[in-house]
Amino acid sequence: MAAGLPAGTHGFYCEEFSLNQQDGSSPRELHPDQRAVLFDIDGTLLRGTRGREYREEICRMLVELFGTEGRLRDVDFAGRTDLSIYREALEPAGIDPSVIRDRLPELQEGSVEVVRRMSRTGQVFYLCAGVRELLDELSNNGHFALSLLTGNLEKLARTKLHDAGIGGYFRLRGAFGSDAEDRNQLPAIAASRLAEQLGRPVPPQRMIIIGDTPRDIACARHYGARAVAVASGRHTMDQLRQLQPDGLLPDLSNTEEVLRLLTI
Repeated sequence: MAAGLPAGTHGFYCEEFSLNQQDGSSPRELHPDQRAVLFDIDGTLLRGTRGREYREEICRMLVELFGTEGRLRDVDFAGRTDLSIYREALEPAGIDPSVIRDRLPELQEGSVEVVRRMSRTGQVFYLCAGVRELLDELSNNGHFALSLLTGNLEKLARTKLHDAGIGGYFRLRGAFGSDAEDRNQLPAIAASRLAEQLGRPVPPQRMIIIGDTPRDIACARHYGARAVAVASGRHTMDQLRQLQPDGLLPDLSNTEEVLRLLTI
């Protein structure tokens, strides 16, 4: 259980998101300069311990649902939405994107079951450096509203966070890979949802997207949000620096420096 979080907040995905702050106040009681901080998951918050096994299990799931795994073994997952990954894998095998969309509920449940099954035999994900300490700090600071912007299907995202013990930090619903195939569409979706939950608009200049891939930076740029890049995934500092993010860090271990970047 993370410090400062009430019992039970690490529960698995639920349809309704709690809008209460940790002290019981409403999130509508906002700091006038509050910023929405949206985290990517894979490579930013979490790393997988059994990536090859995970891909094999996803291949089996696709065979069960569509009769083929398509080109999944050849697809690069980094920074992609799950819908775009499945389209690239299955379209060459004759599976129309509309069919993939129609079976999205089964894809969500199937991918969740993969993580649950793997977790019975050992750790599946671990936290990237400094993540829990940073989330503790941000969740207790009224300047920030925490949410997610990830390529993962929504139920899969919640399952991964639950498995790693940090699900309770993200009570505001952001945007997910089940919302749109194009990651560049996700910031606008997240902003619309956050505005409804917080009771006020979230302008692009008050939205900060933290991620580890060029696609995280690109989607922030597309919406006009700020981008903070971290080299805790597959991309190096030099590779990310070439894209000129608003902030660049090796990882999230320096809480003070992350806070500085978030308040510039």
